[in-house]
Amino acid sequence: MEHAPEILALAAVAGVAGGILAGLFGVGGGVVFVPTFVFLFSFDQLDAQATSLAAIIPVALIGAWRQSGEGQIDWRAAVLMGGGAAVGVLVGAEVAVRLEEATLSRVFGAILILVGGEMIVSAVRKLQAKRATPAPAGGPRRP
Repeated sequence: MEHAPEILALAAVAGVAGGILAGLFGVGGGVVFVPTFVFLFSFDQLDAQATSLAAIIPVALIGAWRQSGEGQIDWRAAVLMGGGAAVGVLVGAEVAVRLEEATLSRVFGAILILVGGEMIVSAVRKLQAKRATPAPAGGPRRP
């Protein structure tokens, strides 16, 4: 695939934005990179998803290295989930190449909506629980 230099520069800028979001929220490939490839670079859905899998490798490695230094990673859980995901991605990639482009795009969009909705519901519940907890004696709680 050949791209004009300005498209490549835009890809680098989008990569920086995706990296920032990955570092802040643990998202990147599916949430940021795939829509960017589809909408900004006119990739087909399948090409965007496949390219996103490759693009997320350095993001995941560097992000994990950085968070590991802070003691934030549960390596046992990461290995178990990663092993399961390695098997799952083989199945998912096989299904993806067999689906029609429009179907794949709709399913991807529906998953983003469901995940986003769950995140909103979870955030509202946490906020409600925080408000319901009485402040300790001696003043307001600090976040």
